[in-house]
Amino acid sequence: MRRRQALLSLGVTAVALASNGLKARAQGTAEKLQIAEPATEDTTNLYYAVKTGMFERAGLDIELFHTSSGSAAVAAVIAGTYQIAGAGFISILSAHLRGIPLVVVAAENMHSARNPLGLLQVANDSTAKTAADLNGRLIGVPSLNDLNSLSLKAWADEHGGDWRSLKFVEIPNSVLIAALQQHRVDAAVVQYPALSVSLSERTTRTLADVYSAIAPTFLAGVYVSRTDWASQHPDLLQRFNRTYIDATNYVNAHPSQTAPYVVELTGIELSQALKMRRTTNPTVLDTSQIQPLIDAAAKYEAIPRSFPAKELLASG
Repeated sequence: MRRRQALLSLGVTAVALASNGLKARAQGTAEKLQIAEPATEDTTNLYYAVKTGMFERAGLDIELFHTSSGSAAVAAVIAGTYQIAGAGFISILSAHLRGIPLVVVAAENMHSARNPLGLLQVANDSTAKTAADLNGRLIGVPSLNDLNSLSLKAWADEHGGDWRSLKFVEIPNSVLIAALQQHRVDAAVVQYPALSVSLSERTTRTLADVYSAIAPTFLAGVYVSRTDWASQHPDLLQRFNRTYIDATNYVNAHPSQTAPYVVELTGIELSQALKMRRTTNPTVLDTSQIQPLIDAAAKYEAIPRSFPAKELLASG
């Protein structure tokens, strides 16, 4: 009953996942580890490590499941279905304040003003040019109270808009561009690879980098596990992290060579993967890169209060 209540308190339910996960099997006595996350470009480093046998050589039997959202992945980990979930931070902050025992075990992606995760887009014929022009307008977001909506509120507040007047509607990432073109929404934060395609085809116009309203750099996505599982498997997590960091360093430094893995992961064309701006994934969990997001989430009422970022990290 408590587990069911925990899932409901997050406002999400576990979704049906792929029946056949992507596996990296090691010979001998490899330890199994099941990871759930959405299939997005910024998870290429994990995908690469699985596909090239890096985890296998570390004695880990990795099974990767792709979920419809990060919130669904977190819900599945809370339920005990999988050991690790990759997700955006907002749902994890909410879970922490509800007393749900989750800890961050690895960094997933980071926003940087030099390499933004996404940009605020409007239709080419939109008259919107300032934050105030979006007052009372309809904004498309993949999930209510997510990073996109939080960032847009912070940007509107800092640039003369009325963040409380913004109206948000849930629209999947895959159809955000179409929603803008058809004027079903007035603006949306579009991420890569869809943003890369839109910019090259000039189907939408960029209004702002709204993520930087939170901070010039901050950790936007992480991998989490249940606290009890993490405390019982420190050696497994250390091996996972060492391998994951090695894969991240390689993928960060070799965007062209790893573009085919982006194609496999996201389904976009290779030509698009080679031209798109790729995510630079972090390799260190730094509380100074987490705190700005926590504070912004509290300021703009995505969570009830702020708290020290170190509360989220697994000991050791």
